[in-house]
Amino acid sequence: MKKAILSFLVVFFISLASSAQQKKPVTVKINTPTVQCEMCKKKIEEYLAYEEGVTKVVVDFKQKKTTVTYLTDRTNLENIKTAIANTGYDAEEIKAAQDAYDKLPKCCKKPVK
Repeated sequence: MKKAILSFLVVFFISLASSAQQKKPVTVKINTPTVQCEMCKKKIEEYLAYEEGVTKVVVDFKQKKTTVTYLTDRTNLENIKTAIANTGYDAEEIKAAQDAYDKLPKCCKKPVK
């Protein structure tokens, strides 16, 4: 009986210690000025869903902002911006990857001036 209680306490304290080490998620807003429509929104949200550490993505194409919640021990803001750029959209100072931009549907490309 004492071994069972001791084993339970050891497991309890190990789980408590490991949960205390997890970092809390951080939420950031990223300017995505080239997001044009619902297709852009869907593409970014689907792509970032596979990015390690990203827990939530909401793209507001009318405000041209992308809100991302992520775990800081698994990714960082620069990785997220780069992932958006790799999808074909500008993410603040990081410009869209040209090959990804070229593959976007016409409605998702920057308006020609």
